[in-house]
Amino acid sequence: MTDRMPHHREVQDLLIEQMRRDLTRPKWWKTIWGRAAIAGGVLAVAGTGVAAVVLLKEKPVSETSVVHCLEGPYRNSDGTLSGAAASIATPHGVVAITDAEAVCVQMWEGGAFEDHDPLVATPSPAIAPTEFTTCVTDEGEAAVVPGVIECSVLRLHPFQS
Repeated sequence: MTDRMPHHREVQDLLIEQMRRDLTRPKWWKTIWGRAAIAGGVLAVAGTGVAAVVLLKEKPVSETSVVHCLEGPYRNSDGTLSGAAASIATPHGVVAITDAEAVCVQMWEGGAFEDHDPLVATPSPAIAPTEFTTCVTDEGEAAVVPGVIECSVLRLHPFQS
């Protein structure tokens, strides 16, 4: 009786043949699909980096005639800013707004963001949030958000003072 496995020689030949195929197979990064995967990964990383630099770049407020006062740190379902936009008009035209936060505090305290009957001429007063974050839209308008947030969450630029 022999201690060897049946068909020992055939199994050994198959294993040696498989090892030779594995050793002669090109590395994954040398194949067409491997190179395409590497190129795609490089493009994705570069695109993400460019998008992050563009979106996270601080921007000054260049359009001072309009201030967006947001209800919360979110956008509407259609992508527009939640809340309301305000401007100060006089008989001589629109006045530049120097303190966007103060305008939004007045809107909050005036009850502009409270749930109320739209038929009531004067809404009931409300309490304004204690902290705000000022961001800047792509058009250069101030967007004041209640709370402390990262402007990039709303696809806005950080305010450059």
